Amino acid sequence: YMRENVMLKTIDLRGNSIRADGLVVLAHALRSGSSVSSLCMKWNHVGSHERGLQALCDVLKTNHAMVQLDLRNNKIGPECGKHLGEMIRENRTLTHLDLSWNDLGPEGGKALLSGIQSNHSLIDCQLSGNRIAEDTLHAIAFVLRRNRQTAPLGAMTFKEGREAGVSALGSPGSPGRSRDLDLGATGPTTAGGTGASSLTATGGGMQRPQPAVQDDGLTLKLLQREQNYTNAEDARFFGEVAEYIDLLQLDVARNKKYRMDAEERERVVTKGFMEREMRYAQEMRELENLLAKAKAEKDELLHDTQYLQNEIERVREEKAKTVADRIKLEEIAKASADRLRCDIRDGLTVKADLETQIYKVKRRQQEQEEENARLRTYLSKCKDDLDRALR
Repeated sequence: YMRENVMLKTIDLRGNSIRADGLVVLAHALRSGSSVSSLCMKWNHVGSHERGLQALCDVLKTNHAMVQLDLRNNKIGPECGKHLGEMIRENRTLTHLDLSWNDLGPEGGKALLSGIQSNHSLIDCQLSGNRIAEDTLHAIAFVLRRNRQTAPLGAMTFKEGREAGVSALGSPGSPGRSRDLDLGATGPTTAGGTGASSLTATGGGMQRPQPAVQDDGLTLKLLQREQNYTNAEDARFFGEVAEYIDLLQLDVARNKKYRMDAEERERVVTKGFMEREMRYAQEMRELENLLAKAKAEKDELLHDTQYLQNEIERVREEKAKTVADRIKLEEIAKASADRLRCDIRDGLTVKADLETQIYKVKRRQQEQEEENARLRTYLSKCKDDLDRALR
């Protein structure tokens, strides 16, 4: 969606539990969607691993659209400070950065300071609740005050103005200073120019800088005076005067741009502060609604807790009653078991007596059978003897 939508300017993903992997995906989308100027990622967990912040910082190093970045309360640790510092060092459009309520620590604060010192566009950086050293915070605040004075120039414009100021403090014949005057056919032509004259200081042999505001009448007069004088000292004097006028014209143009940029910066800063105030007011209202909701949930939880306590008391009473009944049943069962054991013992005794009697009866029966068998044998012999006697 972000890659295809060219009208998207603001992204608000607060409170979505986004972690480092989700931020990596979002960074890849930002690499293609260069129109996004405001990204809000507060109340997430993108600091769970440094790869998420590293991917986002790598994208923002070359991003020329991002102006506001909100990363507060994301559990960002000291290991991410170096990535943020490198991003701030190379980014030229970011003006508002919120890193409140993270855990950058002293080392992360130093890495952040090293990047901010090389940045000239960042004018607001919130660092509350990061355990950053006081001297580091003071140094960052000093750099931000400097940026609020020079921010409208942008980083490149600031460097150009600084280099021009340094060259203005040098000698008239210092290297790197050239001044080209378009004289048409009236002035002499140098060896490398066509229809233009490059005026050279005789003492230093170097060219003067191009003036920011062209005043052809004054320039032509000075050039004519310089050409009419054959004395090298006079020519050098008029050359230096021309250089000084060029510097004044450059200062006038720079000061005019500073004033216009300051007005624009004041408007942008005021608008940013008003938007932040409105955003904070909206967040306060949301927090008040959340607090009221939390109070209602608390009352409901208290009511549920009271109900659960009553249920717990009732269950405890039932448990105590059940335990008493169980103990009574155990006593009854124990008595029954003792009685049954006695009955079984008596039954076993009776069984043993009966088995003894049965054994005796069987023994007597076996003896009688043996006696009967002996008597039958005797009778058989007697019968045989009687038969023999009768024959």
